[in-house]
Amino acid sequence: MNIAIEIFGILGALATIGLGIPQLIQQLKTKKTGKVNFASFWIFYVGILLWVAYGVFAGPRYWQVFIANFVCIAIYSATMFYLYYYREDKNKKLMLQVILGIVFVLLLTLLLAIIFTINIVDWFKSGRPEKGHNYPIPILNESYRSVIAAIAPSLTTLAFLPQLIISLKKKDFKGLTPWMPFLFMINNGLWIIYFILIPVHKTALIGAQQAWLEVMPALIWQIVSLTIYAIQFGMIYSYYKKMGKHVEKNKSEPLEIDSTILEK
Repeated sequence: MNIAIEIFGILGALATIGLGIPQLIQQLKTKKTGKVNFASFWIFYVGILLWVAYGVFAGPRYWQVFIANFVCIAIYSATMFYLYYYREDKNKKLMLQVILGIVFVLLLTLLLAIIFTINIVDWFKSGRPEKGHNYPIPILNESYRSVIAAIAPSLTTLAFLPQLIISLKKKDFKGLTPWMPFLFMINNGLWIIYFILIPVHKTALIGAQQAWLEVMPALIWQIVSLTIYAIQFGMIYSYYKKMGKHVEKNKSEPLEIDSTILEK
């Protein structure tokens, strides 16, 4: 069971690390910022930061959660920068505010990384105990962890819901690559398995009720997130597919030339 938890934790971590890559590639490739909801990206950015905090204060046993979101937030910082850099109406004041916001988030992330490093080094020196270990920097108990586990996934799950609603109303999905929500779906699926395996394993140690209570908020939100991003992927993919067919149709149609022009 421990091996299974480690494997799915690592797979989930790898998927999480790549969450910002599809949109970053889209920005660098097109050098344009489409009709995106900038608030959605900031909400998701803060959500990742809270996931980093969860990985720190839930204890070193959740190292996959910390590592995944730590690297993810570094990559996503570049996504946030280029999202504004290629915005047509950008100005120096706006870019300064964006850069300051990104630097602030990265500094908080660095502080959390220091705390995590201190605790995990002490944890390894103590033989990686399952419970009852006194860390140099105290971790949060189950109640407080449950709060973070409820808030963090709610932000990363619902962040792009406004974007989806606006796109549905305007019937315009330009600006978002379909592979971003697709990767989110894979990510959600892996973390769902991970958060199921943990309480199954810990039931014998701390009891079923406490074990499931610890992960239930995160598990529920992962399931909700999977549903939302599946809908979003379907909508965006369908949109680009229709757009591609429309372009091919226009290319295949013969060019009509006005006869009056030839006569002149």
